[in-house]
Amino acid sequence: MRTLLNDPRFGLRRVWKSCGLALALVPSLIICSPPWAQASGGCPLTLISGEGGRNAITVTFRNDEKLPILRLEFNCKLARGSASKASPAVCSEENAMFFSATPYTVNYGYPGGIAKPMVVSVKSVTLADGHVWKPSRRATCRVLRITPSQRRTDQK
Repeated sequence: MRTLLNDPRFGLRRVWKSCGLALALVPSLIICSPPWAQASGGCPLTLISGEGGRNAITVTFRNDEKLPILRLEFNCKLARGSASKASPAVCSEENAMFFSATPYTVNYGYPGGIAKPMVVSVKSVTLADGHVWKPSRRATCRVLRITPSQRRTDQK
């Protein structure tokens, strides 16, 4: 006489029940996991353009995330070949509210007040849910190279 433990049909039922439970739990775990546990797609914003004026640089960007951006930091460094003892420019928006899909323009002064070529990249982005995104080797953002405009005014 066979026991239930040795019956192959019982073993298959047991395996099916445990796998069925696991398969039912996986989607709920993915949906309910916090944002930092989910795979991030890349840069949360797009750097559209950058221009250099006489006194400041202008950076235009767009929020590509669904959540608003509360804080934004850029790396604003002088380009190679324009070395100076001036301190790096402070390029951050501390208390902001940048909604998705809308282009925004921000202005930052040159380091030391002298117009020189600059390189601007994203340093960190803080979203409305508190998640802080920072670039990595896999997820980077566009880098802007900004050259001051060479406008000459003819004086008579």
